[in-house]
Amino acid sequence: MKEILEDREKRYNNILELIQQYKLPVVCGKINYPGDNKNTSKAYTAFDVLQKLLIFKLNDFIVYKQIISGYDGKSILIVSNKSIEEVKKIAVNIEENHSLGRTFDIDVYKKNGAPIDRKNIGLESRSCMICHEDARVCIKTRRHSTQELIGHIDQMIEEYIKCNQRL
Repeated sequence: MKEILEDREKRYNNILELIQQYKLPVVCGKINYPGDNKNTSKAYTAFDVLQKLLIFKLNDFIVYKQIISGYDGKSILIVSNKSIEEVKKIAVNIEENHSLGRTFDIDVYKKNGAPIDRKNIGLESRSCMICHEDARVCIKTRRHSTQELIGHIDQMIEEYIKCNQRL
């Protein structure tokens, strides 16, 4: 767990450096994968989908991109010259409408280093992927076990793979 927290801190410091260097919004995309092992083949599959989606949706507005791998799994950092509100709307659209969107965690960081909140663009907070209540409440109260969450996420990814296999 210590290594995961260290990786998160390194990633955030990297985000701050990119903000300072480019003075533009920074997108950080990663997979919501609970537990100590965030480097599973299923998490990698979901990340590959997320990476391709972000690059496709932001293609004309990418100034810089970087893939990070570590104990916290894979992440993609993208510096975009599109407005922060538009980038956040794209991120939320992916999270809400793609079949794997519930596994995606896409944050968009402002010039002060804080992530823009869904409420900043007039949207409700994210709902839990299992019970559809406010996700923050489920996390805070530990309503769902780590195993239950991993099982649900793995099943989503397996269904995605099955539906998208080429014959």
